[in-house]
Amino acid sequence: MKSSNRNQNLGIESYVTIFEDAYKKNIEGREPDTLYKPIIDLLGRGGKRLRPSLCLMACELVGGEIKKALPTAICIEFFHNFSLVHDDIEDDSKLRRGEPTLHVKYGVPIALNAGDGLYGLCFEVLKENKGLLGVERAWMIFEEIAELCVVLAEGQAMDLMYRDGRAMSESEVIETLRKKTGQLFAVSAKCGAITGGAPYEVAEVLGSAWEDIGIAFQIRDDILNVVGEDAKYGKRIGEDIAEGKPTLLLINCLEHCEAREKEKIYECLHNYNKAKIEEVVNLFRKYGSIDYSEEIAMRYLRSGTDKIRKMYIKGDGKNKKGEEIKEKMVALAEYFVKRER
Repeated sequence: MKSSNRNQNLGIESYVTIFEDAYKKNIEGREPDTLYKPIIDLLGRGGKRLRPSLCLMACELVGGEIKKALPTAICIEFFHNFSLVHDDIEDDSKLRRGEPTLHVKYGVPIALNAGDGLYGLCFEVLKENKGLLGVERAWMIFEEIAELCVVLAEGQAMDLMYRDGRAMSESEVIETLRKKTGQLFAVSAKCGAITGGAPYEVAEVLGSAWEDIGIAFQIRDDILNVVGEDAKYGKRIGEDIAEGKPTLLLINCLEHCEAREKEKIYECLHNYNKAKIEEVVNLFRKYGSIDYSEEIAMRYLRSGTDKIRKMYIKGDGKNKKGEEIKEKMVALAEYFVKRER
């Protein structure tokens, strides 16, 4: 498996190590190979493990035992990777974490089935929660994951509608980001707090905070897709433009540019041409769409971190460890708008 050295700057390396040691038991030594080989391949490529780490961190923040959050954290990472496999097929993306996407490497049928397998595994691992957390909290987490499945599909549907030619406003773009990315971060934090024994109201506040931060994360990711470096980013730079993905950058630029420049942008959609993509990126710069998107990302980031700092946790004031984890969580969130990959 690839090194997770990049996580050393995020303050989550201890959570990542715990997660890495735990998740493999759910997939290793199983057959058939045509299902588990691509799954092991994808998960073995590493990644930041932000979502499962957030789940474990949230559990610890509210005074819970990390081991009780592990099945939920594993479920969340399996779910995240399932969604990536299917998104890559729908987008015909060529790279994932710096290597060929599963459908490029193994073919669409095997990749599609691997995604389905990850989806099934995420619910299989949740069965452990009944014994670890009791029926009530296990069911609460199941409900959150079940709702997440629907919300994610709605977000992807909105994404695909835009690519089919439907106009989209800035508020609709933000809603798409909320459903496709923000909600998964929200559920990671919320379920982590539930596993730690927090009152539902506390878990909801934490979930709301990370929904905002997740939106900031995705806006930053979209910016990196046009200004980042291929080697660091792990995907082809400008691929979002070629896919016709609805991003804040694109919608903002289309709102302000001239008719002839709009045509130049539309010509670039659904056709990867590096030279033409660079022209579109220059238009993003010309109309301030990159700076504007950064400002919106910062707005959501501040909203999320303010909620974290203000949230009440039992023992606040006396619970030094809880306060330290709060600041670690804020630092992790702030990393989102500074990262290069």
